[in-house]
Amino acid sequence: MSRSTQNSLRLLSALAFAALAACGDDPPGDADVSADVASDGSGTDVTDIGGGDADADDTADEVAPDGGDDADTGDDADEGVDGGDDTADAADTTPERVLDPWPTRPTLPACGTATDWPGWIAAPGESGPGEALATTARRLERQYHAFNTFGVGANRELSVSVEDTESRELIEQFIRDTDEWDFEAWSGRSPGDVITSYSKVAGAYAGVGVASDSFRYLTMLREGAPCDDLERARAFLSEDLDALHMATAITGVEGVIARGFARSSQPGTQYEPVPLFDESGSALPAEKNNGTWRADASGEYPDFMWEDSCSRDMLIGWAIGYAAIWEAIRDDDAFTDAQRQRLQADATAIARSLMTTQASGYDLEIRDADGRMTYHGILNEQSIDRAYVAGIKNGFNALMSLGIMAGLAFVSEQPDIEAYIYDTLIDERHFDVLVVREMNLLDLGFGSNFSMYNMATQGGWLAMRYLRDPQARAAARESVRTAIYDRGGSRQPREQKQTFFDFTYLAAVTGESVFSPPEAPLEPTPLANGLETLSEWNTMPYWDFGHDNCDEAEVASGDCVGDDGTPIHVLGDMGRNGDIVAEAPVPMRIRPASNYWWRSNPYKPNGGGTGAGLYPGSDFRFVYWMGRYFTQP
Repeated sequence: MSRSTQNSLRLLSALAFAALAACGDDPPGDADVSADVASDGSGTDVTDIGGGDADADDTADEVAPDGGDDADTGDDADEGVDGGDDTADAADTTPERVLDPWPTRPTLPACGTATDWPGWIAAPGESGPGEALATTARRLERQYHAFNTFGVGANRELSVSVEDTESRELIEQFIRDTDEWDFEAWSGRSPGDVITSYSKVAGAYAGVGVASDSFRYLTMLREGAPCDDLERARAFLSEDLDALHMATAITGVEGVIARGFARSSQPGTQYEPVPLFDESGSALPAEKNNGTWRADASGEYPDFMWEDSCSRDMLIGWAIGYAAIWEAIRDDDAFTDAQRQRLQADATAIARSLMTTQASGYDLEIRDADGRMTYHGILNEQSIDRAYVAGIKNGFNALMSLGIMAGLAFVSEQPDIEAYIYDTLIDERHFDVLVVREMNLLDLGFGSNFSMYNMATQGGWLAMRYLRDPQARAAARESVRTAIYDRGGSRQPREQKQTFFDFTYLAAVTGESVFSPPEAPLEPTPLANGLETLSEWNTMPYWDFGHDNCDEAEVASGDCVGDDGTPIHVLGDMGRNGDIVAEAPVPMRIRPASNYWWRSNPYKPNGGGTGAGLYPGSDFRFVYWMGRYFTQP
């Protein structure tokens, strides 16, 4: 039996398990699951799961126009089907809840004092890989803020034609041979003069870009960074705050957040906007899709357009940005009350929209400005991908929802949002149990969707860091440790050398959160694996050069020699979408470039772009500054 057939059978078995569990002795809904499959109007059926989510912007228009990672089609397609009601025994055993107090900022050293800070990753000048990683990080920060955020103030990909050697050489000289931040002041040319085309800003990556800036700023505060550097970092956070607000304000509807946005005057993002409604008042397009471009509805951003149909992976990316930047500015007098209140108001509106029970009879739906649910907008635990199934208990959705709500509640500080989390999601619906016991379809072996691993880990990361209830945080930590990072067997995140997975697991082990210091020591192997991957990252500038480690003959034989001489045992086209995969993770130094590595397949030896794309690298930035800021116990 081929492994692709095994994967299909594994998927069908999981679906059957989910359906049987929903029809068990004490289901929370109607026992006739087949009668309760409720689509959002798309005609989705349970049997469609596993065929791929048509979220093309993960592989096309979110990737630099001349190349990129097209390995990972679909951000939400194979989301977990998690059957079974294992929660009845927990209903009457919840102890009285005591929430941790809101955190307060400790006394900080003065800027310019260069104070030691015991982070997971050594600072420059310390022993270990600290110096080399700091050099890579600083170059990437300068690239990111000089080019990738140019004209929009947020994370997005760029393209610089491979034929435009003059511009490419100028960019490389600026990044590698100087320590300047202002490209125009140094070169006499605007960044727009050397960029061929732009991609849109997308929430999944823009929010993580905001979080990267936030943890960088927090690290600099704790380390007593040079005053000029600290002031520059504050300016970047102010740009981030404006970008986060635009993502909601531009929609014209309170509580609605864009999938992404773009500056319509820049090449590559000159989309044709579609009205929300036709002359008769009917929503356009008639059938909801996975993203339609709209004109600014606020009157504040005439040079921008926004894309609707914010999906689960886009929303959780935005949520990470909201929570991390609030952590950075909450008690910082360098930011204004108006900036803080605006951020809180936006987060509160999004959270309350998610809390609302909609016409479907379910809450945890992502709503759009046209009044409809977005195309991939179901976060409710009683669902499979885009369909409701009464009685299903989807731990994957539960973990994403718990993380998103935890991050938004941390920002809003509103009692009704916290009551919804702890009274409704945990006490009544037992999300703290589901996220540990009901993650049955995350691990599909050779056919795993790594975007799912990324989303699950993001949900766990948010819940572990921002839930105020210690017991709820402990459940999220257990979910990360045993339901995501290492479920037993092969091809688990523990072996994949994906630094975000390694570092999230370490946070689960140590117990580090915004409310609590670390209590347990770091495990050396995940830390070493995470650092190894960061150390092997592409040199800067971060061009999207590909790797074809294994030719056809080597794939046929099962053994090949990687571009740097590394032996690679190839298993064939056993991966998701028929991808050729290796037996062991490909070392980062010879992995094909990806626009966001933590959602890409680490076993894939071939792929990548032509080198025209200039990736923002917020996958690196996020985990690097997390590692610099999070503390040793």
